[in-house]
Amino acid sequence: MNLFKASPSDIQKGNDDLKQIFISLDMPPEKVESDGRYQFEGGGLNFYVTFSDEVVNSHPVLKESPKLTKNRLKVYVLQTGDISYYKVGDNLFNRGLIQFLEKESEKYFQEKGKKSNSSYTILTWKDQESLKKGIAFYEKALILVDIQDNSAIKHIDTITIKPGKEAELKQLIQEMDTAGLLTQKYK
Repeated sequence: MNLFKASPSDIQKGNDDLKQIFISLDMPPEKVESDGRYQFEGGGLNFYVTFSDEVVNSHPVLKESPKLTKNRLKVYVLQTGDISYYKVGDNLFNRGLIQFLEKESEKYFQEKGKKSNSSYTILTWKDQESLKKGIAFYEKALILVDIQDNSAIKHIDTITIKPGKEAELKQLIQEMDTAGLLTQKYK
C-alpha cells in the first residue's frame, strides 16, 4: 500500500497548471488527471494528459513522443510545484533527439570558432515563447533524422541523420541560433 499521496488540492492545481501550459502551446488536452500517488517518500507524481486524435495528428512532437500511449502523454514531476514549461518539454521530447541536437549545436559553435571548452545546451526552453519556438524546430528535426527505439533495452534512442539531410540539419541548427534558442553554458 502506498501511503504517500498528494492532496486533492495539489492534484487539482497540477491538473489545471498542465492544462493551461498545453493550451498555451496550442495543444488543448481533453483531460488531465493523476492518481496522486507519490512513487516514493520524496515525491514523484505521474500526470496523464489525454489529447484528441486531431491534436495528436497535427503535432509531430506529440505524435512522436516516447511518453505518448494511445493519445495519453505521461508527464512525470517530482512535486506538483515542479510543473513548468521546462518540465513539459522534458516529458514531451525524445531525450535521444535532444542530446543529438545538443551535440550538433556544439559542433556548430566550434565551427564558428567559439571556445571548445564550453558546453552548449538548447534545453533552456523555460517559458511559453521559447518552448513554442523550440517545438517548431524540434518538429523540423524529426523529419531530418531516423530514430531507433531503444526502450526495450532501456537505453536512450539512437539518432542518425537521414542520407542527404546533413546540410538541412546544419541550416536548422543555424536557424535555432538566430532564433535565440541555443544558449552557451560553461562546464
